[in-house]
Amino acid sequence: MKNLQENKEIDVLPDLPEEIIFEILKRVPAKYLHENFRYVCKGWNNLISSGMFIAQNTPQNKSGVLISVPTTDIKWPSKVVQYQTKLLEMDDKVLGFKVSNVDMRRMGMIRSSCNGLILVDDPKRRGVFHVMNLLTKSCLTLRKCHSGCLQKACGAAPGFDTCKQEYKVVNMYADGYGFEIFTLGCFDNAWKRVPGPFKYAFGRPFDMERFRWRDPVSINRQIFHWYVDSNDYIISMNISDEKSIRMYLPDSAGKTNECRYKLLEMGGNLALVYTVSDTQLDVWILEDFGGQEWTKRHSIMAESTNYTNFKSSSTYKTLPNFMYLVAVAAMRDGEVMMFKYQKDEGKVADCSYLYDMKQRRLKKFRMKIKSGGKFIPYRSSLYLLE
Repeated sequence: MKNLQENKEIDVLPDLPEEIIFEILKRVPAKYLHENFRYVCKGWNNLISSGMFIAQNTPQNKSGVLISVPTTDIKWPSKVVQYQTKLLEMDDKVLGFKVSNVDMRRMGMIRSSCNGLILVDDPKRRGVFHVMNLLTKSCLTLRKCHSGCLQKACGAAPGFDTCKQEYKVVNMYADGYGFEIFTLGCFDNAWKRVPGPFKYAFGRPFDMERFRWRDPVSINRQIFHWYVDSNDYIISMNISDEKSIRMYLPDSAGKTNECRYKLLEMGGNLALVYTVSDTQLDVWILEDFGGQEWTKRHSIMAESTNYTNFKSSSTYKTLPNFMYLVAVAAMRDGEVMMFKYQKDEGKVADCSYLYDMKQRRLKKFRMKIKSGGKFIPYRSSLYLLE
């Protein structure tokens, strides 16, 4: 009798107007839609699999940060480097987080993410990228780059071209060769080459023999920003027009002999976290990409910061040296920033910190991070790779 009642209830739901079912289901987390709801009936499966539904469901999913950490010594290039992946999610009620393991067996380092899709290295085949969805487990292997890039010193990321409604992967290995762009689902299954940001060797702000490109910071899925070891500017690109530009830094930030700033995504904007001194950090936001307009949104001052650690909720007077706080992620739409405490690059970060912008509260956590670890903003989706 109970089974009959359950079946009757399920049969009634599909008779509701489709637009009502759409509005209800799009608010359900993608994980439950993929694991349970799509099996209710054929109509629900078709609805959940549609591009319009996936586009509206994705923003409803809780954002988090993927942490990709090497489990072998990255100093030995002859070794196959394996990576362990964890998902960090903020607690909605307190200044804290939870960390869970992510099933990423036999995969390399995660480079970046877009709409639930991640770009990841192949640990055994140098020069091979994979684009995959962690939730659906769908995966697409890209052809090797024409530049001969081995993914050891390049800056790559997936993005979404809103004009053509296409997903693209942008890679920068050697700027003399130019950017390489791969469009997912393209007919020729090949990389396209577009001009790099520097026409002449003397125009580069970095030492060509020592400088290594890093993965860009992705904003709103389609605007990328690359650090180029400059006190004056970074390199930016809107993947819709595939043209790189110089994005100049705010006048009162970064103008020192050392590049004491970190780029990250914060609430849908590019943030520049500038280390002013051992007691002050300034947070600048790029509010107008076309006009290159920056606004100083926040100053983290030691004298006005409430500091607690993982052992107690009591306030402490001795704060960490801000010169060693490295911004790695922003959460809760930019309300909370995460730092790792690292005195020397290449060594294990001793611990991590969360800073609440509104409450001006800094909290220490016992979380060591290996050298070579990466923090990637992530939001799950149902997008399928074909």
